[in-house]
Amino acid sequence: MAMDLNTIFSVNVVTPKGVIAHTEADSVQAPGELGEFEMLPGHIPMLTALKPGVLTIGTKARAKYAVSSGYLRVDPTGSVEILVEQALPAKDIDVEAARKELATAEAELAKWGDKPMDGDYTNVQQRAGWARARIDTVTH
Repeated sequence: MAMDLNTIFSVNVVTPKGVIAHTEADSVQAPGELGEFEMLPGHIPMLTALKPGVLTIGTKARAKYAVSSGYLRVDPTGSVEILVEQALPAKDIDVEAARKELATAEAELAKWGDKPMDGDYTNVQQRAGWARARIDTVTH
């Protein structure tokens, strides 16, 4: 089957540990730093920051992934690369473990109160965001 560039594009989800997904799709919905957005084939080249959340690939055959922060890049050929620290397909997510991790991270964040933020605070925020992303991927 020949790939129709007007209705389908190549999507790669990559972490430092390797490729999590390599597929063709008719859309990508991603958690952008400035809000959720959807991309369709034929999008102009771009680079945008992602925050932890739910990544959905495709409209007909939907595949959902929890992703941590990173970047989404559309190259000049129209291929989409999603480069994130962590990614998990919905089927591999342990929701109870994520809920426990979120509760622990939120308790740690509450201890900071009005103290200035530092690297430790940012790390705990990232852990909380990653836990929320996993929960949302399965429950929404």
